Amino acid sequence: METAERVKSYEIPQRTVALSALLEDVGTSILTAPRGADLSHEVGSVAIYEPGVESELGPRSVVLLVGVEGPANIASTAALLRRSGVQVVVVRGGRDPGAVDGEVASWNGVTVLSALRGTSWADLTGLIQRALSARGSSACGRSDGSDGDLFTFANAVSALLDAPITVEDRNSHVIAFSGRQDECDDSRIATVLERQVPDQYLRLIEEAGIFDKIYRSREPVWISGASLGTRLDRVAVAIRAGDEYLGSMWAAVDGNLTLARTRALADSAQLVAVRMIELRTAADPVKRRQSELLADLVEGGSAATSAMERAGLGSGSAMVIALGRRSGLHRDRPDGTAHLGRLVDAFAVHLGAVYGQSVVAMINGIGYAVVALPSRSHGADADAARISSDFLERVRAHDDTILGVGRVMSRPEDLGRSRRDADHALDVLRTRRIEGCVATFRSVYVDALLLQVSRESAAEGFSLLGPLTAIARHDDEHSTVYLPTLEAWLSAFGDIGAASASLHVHPNTFRYRLGKLRSLQLFDLDDADTRFRLMVHLRIRHLQ
Repeated sequence: METAERVKSYEIPQRTVALSALLEDVGTSILTAPRGADLSHEVGSVAIYEPGVESELGPRSVVLLVGVEGPANIASTAALLRRSGVQVVVVRGGRDPGAVDGEVASWNGVTVLSALRGTSWADLTGLIQRALSARGSSACGRSDGSDGDLFTFANAVSALLDAPITVEDRNSHVIAFSGRQDECDDSRIATVLERQVPDQYLRLIEEAGIFDKIYRSREPVWISGASLGTRLDRVAVAIRAGDEYLGSMWAAVDGNLTLARTRALADSAQLVAVRMIELRTAADPVKRRQSELLADLVEGGSAATSAMERAGLGSGSAMVIALGRRSGLHRDRPDGTAHLGRLVDAFAVHLGAVYGQSVVAMINGIGYAVVALPSRSHGADADAARISSDFLERVRAHDDTILGVGRVMSRPEDLGRSRRDADHALDVLRTRRIEGCVATFRSVYVDALLLQVSRESAAEGFSLLGPLTAIARHDDEHSTVYLPTLEAWLSAFGDIGAASASLHVHPNTFRYRLGKLRSLQLFDLDDADTRFRLMVHLRIRHLQ
């Protein structure tokens, strides 16, 4: 009895491509055809074969034979599907899929492709879908041939080093890779499939300080597989154009390279840099124009008015949101920009879905968004803070990612002030004086003012003046705790019970300490102006 089948099909409407083009876009290291296979078939969808339930199949489907193994089972299933018009099927392959599955490569006209062993069916489905939908545009990376030279070059370097190669930009996105990726470990396979380093491996690389080593070194850097949790070691080299860091080239190796091959990798990186600059010049005009527009917008003045119109944001109310890192990593380091760059791209999508009209780009290591509003409605900045918090929750950003929301400006020329607001909010968040990872300038403007005063007072040496310095010196020299006592008393507005509880001491002990502090006669605690000055000075000390 013949087995009926059910197919879950994911159609790409009104789009078919040649099978040869599909293999090129997905990558022949991921999806392989046996020698002599017919690659002229036109395909337009990907489908998953499931035994047991009857359904109709289309002749343009690439059918994934999940759970079908062995030449005999593949042959019988291919023959069965051919009756429904299916021309292309995919099976799980091995190191040499052509040798394993060659005997059924053209069974009754059905071309049998082999997927790289270790590739999940879900990943493969996604890769084929993206390739089908993106063919003819630049989205699939190699469809227009503009970066074909990089793939060719990656294969040449791979042959030179006898190791699989990936070329990554400064945000750890894979822009080219060589063949032989099937010889690698799960980390490399996932990197090639997703076209970027997966987050779990990226965190390991960042936490181990590997990006910093690559960035600082002019020579290839060897990384042990044990430190990354991978089967193979890695050798990586920075790709630079002059002093500008463009990305890195990675080789998966079993042990370190010889001196000659290490030198060859370093020399190859220089040639890759030339091609990357050419590609960037040709491929990034849209992103560059957006960055230029945003720079004009957040600068304010007359340039902002013109930029609002060019960006299609109208001429009404708008505000600025800033996205940064709490840790204050150097802005030109790849480990700082890799994480932030992906978040800024995701934030642009998030804001576009909520507001519709926004411009988002990176300027000097900070992600800025200018959001156009229909009117200067009350609470728009608070709404933006809520939307920003929702974004952090959705992307599961850790505590290091922070967002500051500026005030709403009714005129584009005032957007420079909103940008400064957002920057001030980020500054306050970095001090950890307030809870959370998102703040509006309206809610932290007093802290921002004090922070500004704190910096100016430190620059002028004012922090060394006043009675608090004398109290702190007395505490250091005599092991007293008068400064914490004063701060607790002022924070509790003179309530001895609350103040003593905050320091976990008996009220009588607190009264004794306060009395000894008064006996120093450094200030008059009964004077309201004196108490106010002391509270401000204490807050400024904490911010320095």
